[in-house]
Amino acid sequence: MFFVCMLLPASFSILISEKLKKEKKSLRDLILSYFSYTFFITMIMNTLIYFISSEKSFWYRTETFTYDFCLKYMWLSFVIAIVLPYLLHIVQKAVKINIEVKERSRDDKKNIKKKH
Repeated sequence: MFFVCMLLPASFSILISEKLKKEKKSLRDLILSYFSYTFFITMIMNTLIYFISSEKSFWYRTETFTYDFCLKYMWLSFVIAIVLPYLLHIVQKAVKINIEVKERSRDDKKNIKKKH
């Protein structure tokens, strides 16, 4: 049950992300996206569990994974898995970063060395 809770929601995120972007990714990009989504969904869920839980345990215990807990975890992580790709898509549309790298000419490099 633990692996279903942790690994399955990212699959839905990948599916939604592919539908939003309307482009096919290579297998390498899909695997990288899958692991990224798995990491972020798990990080969000663990943060929520830590703040909501009355027992501040840093390790998972077998007593924690009751049927009731797993059901709640799966539904909440499923909701996060649906919302996360939309949120990422909105941020990517709103924020564009362009980096331009210019190489210095040899004259500029000589002038800088002379000044020092």
